[in-house]
Formats: sequence, structure tokens, C-alpha cells
Amino acid sequence: MSGKRLLGCLKKRDLLNSDRSNPAHFVQVGTAYLEEGRIPDAIEFFEKARHQEGLDRLLQRCLDDGDVFLFRKVAKALGVSPGPDQWIELGDRALSLGKLYFARTAYGEGGAPEKLAQVERLLSDPLRGKSHLQ
Repeated sequence: MSGKRLLGCLKKRDLLNSDRSNPAHFVQVGTAYLEEGRIPDAIEFFEKARHQEGLDRLLQRCLDDGDVFLFRKVAKALGVSPGPDQWIELGDRALSLGKLYFARTAYGEGGAPEKLAQVERLLSDPLRGKSHLQ
């Protein structure tokens, strides 16, 4: 189910909304989406399958990628509330990748005012932000 063989949007919607109870099928479809780099779709299928292992791996991947949006989505699918340490780790990674808006959000969620102020300074001075990323 890779590449062009992924489900179209209507078939994907219908499958996710079906009463089909074969978690292994949802894991298989989610894995195919993951292999294609389509993380949001993989999250949906792993959530439908209640595939804890897959969602745990995706949570770590979102941390590694510094992606606040997907981190929140996976945490919600897992039914967990990330703690301050996880948010700060996410903010640090996002900052190191130059994802300043994600870093700002993560530091705000993690209650790290000093780090948040640092990112705010970088965002307010585009030249300073660029030198940070080089």
C-alpha cells in the first residue's frame, strides 16, 4: 500500500469511520502511511487500532522532529498530558532545528519563562534569529 496505492481521501475516511474491528488491518494501513512520511494519517490509523507501540514511537519521533502540532495530536491519541520536562525537551529540539514558533509554544507549555524569552527575542529580531540558525 505504498506510494500511489495509499487510500484516497474518501476511502480513508470511510475506513476510519467504519465499525471494522480488525486492529491488525489498521496497523498495517497506518504503517504504510508512516513509511510514506504521512505522519498525521499514520496517527489516525494507529489511534483507531489502539496501537500503543506505534503511537509511542510516533510521540518520540515528534519530539525528535520538534513538531508541537503532531506531538499534541499523538499525546491526545495516547490519552496523556505531557509534563513540563517533555515540553521543554520538545522546545529545545525545535529551537535547535530553527523551528522558533514551535519552540515558543513548547516552552510556554513547559513553563520555561527564560527559554521562552530567549525565543521571543529571536523572533523579534530576524537577523539575530538567522545567526542563531547558522
